[in-house]
Amino acid sequence: MENYDIAIIGGGSAGLVVAIAGVKIGKKTVLIEKHRIGGDCLWTGCVPSKALLKVAKVAHYLKHSGNYGIDRTEQKIDWGSVKKYIQDAQHTIEEEHDNPERFRDMGVEVVFGNGHFQNPNTFVVEDSENGKTREINSKKFVISTGSRPLIPDIKGLDTCDYLDSENVWDLEELPSRLLVVGAGPIGIELGQAFHRLGSMVSIVQRGDRILKKEDCDVSEKMLEYLSADGIEFKLNYTLSEITRENSKICVSFKENHTSNGINHVSEVYDKILIAAGRLPNIEGLNLEGIGVHIDKKGILVNQKLQTHAKNIYAAGDVIGEYLFTHVAAYQAQLLVRNFILPWSRKINYSVVPWTTFSDPEVARCGLTEEEAREKHGDVDVFLLSQTDVDRAVADGETKGFTKVITSRWLGKILGVHIVGTNAGEVIHEYVLAMQQGIPLRKLSGMMHVYPTYSTSTWRIAAKWISEGTLVNTIRKIFGK
Repeated sequence: MENYDIAIIGGGSAGLVVAIAGVKIGKKTVLIEKHRIGGDCLWTGCVPSKALLKVAKVAHYLKHSGNYGIDRTEQKIDWGSVKKYIQDAQHTIEEEHDNPERFRDMGVEVVFGNGHFQNPNTFVVEDSENGKTREINSKKFVISTGSRPLIPDIKGLDTCDYLDSENVWDLEELPSRLLVVGAGPIGIELGQAFHRLGSMVSIVQRGDRILKKEDCDVSEKMLEYLSADGIEFKLNYTLSEITRENSKICVSFKENHTSNGINHVSEVYDKILIAAGRLPNIEGLNLEGIGVHIDKKGILVNQKLQTHAKNIYAAGDVIGEYLFTHVAAYQAQLLVRNFILPWSRKINYSVVPWTTFSDPEVARCGLTEEEAREKHGDVDVFLLSQTDVDRAVADGETKGFTKVITSRWLGKILGVHIVGTNAGEVIHEYVLAMQQGIPLRKLSGMMHVYPTYSTSTWRIAAKWISEGTLVNTIRKIFGK
């Protein structure tokens, strides 16, 4: 029996943060990972997808270089070189940040292998590096085993060698005709990237909106932009059957919400990419056997990220709250804080930003307009087009807008939605303001470097002074 203070199961974002902090505060810490350090983010998610999107954006610039006065008539995509660029980015990050030896040098014991809980205090793992069965006994466990793609039940899907966000990086060549199933962030990002690299892309969504978690104005505008670029969308359709004819994939679609429900369409594709959601990685851990409760979203935890087994905690995708790397790291930081301080703090999800890294980017923090009106009644809504941002005009990146929702009288920021270049960077000023309770009007008094995309924050904050409910009411009272 090997005894530890903290044992972490899963070497993704949450697990790595806990492991580093654990040894820094003097706790004997072990990190157990079945495959490789870095998790979904490094190997199949954030890093490869953003590298691919960069390549796609360069290809897009080259295709439209005439807009900038540059004559470039030839463009050829070398998919092998694209893959190498992606892999080089992954291996650079692995060597600098996620190398197992780096963690071992810090004092973290790293164990590779599959395992399960024997009881709430003991985890049994088959150590793949030395072939031994090890019993890990720990005062506290943190489960951070992540998630994997959800594969919908579609007749014939198993016959077509489908792609998902994990195996898409193994493609040997670009597909000529690609069908993407799902219009969430993963489907939109990968669909746009492959379209810009030369694939004919169709995206099918069973609902009537893309990016359905975003504000309605954002979904509508992004659908307009992506459709204008040449991506085909099949909204309100589901896949009814897939058949294989030699190297071609025949797909039958059924239109939803029709009067008779029998409106069918059939089309042919070279590849199908499934981007229909994610499932928690909890199989084989024997969680129910040790009193850890689960549901279809993942492991159930309280506001301190504690499971029903009091010494076992969980963080990251496996609890199904917000499936983002930065949220997993935030959860891990809370765990470590609660491990070392005598009073515990509860997790706070009131200010959670995220970004879809399409082009233009989509960034959000807080409530949509619909949610804000439902929760707060009347609200103020301020809009600024990217055409009013001088840097965007200079860069030729005028697609998009900023939408800020505030309380009517004092300008408390309730929600921010940005569509545009660098939206994922610009959002953070609003995140800080929301977290610290800074009203919108105060952002207008902050000096912003010109010309930057962040001047949009200054300009929309100034709108509160000219258009806000409080100011307009004062004008009416005093007749000015």
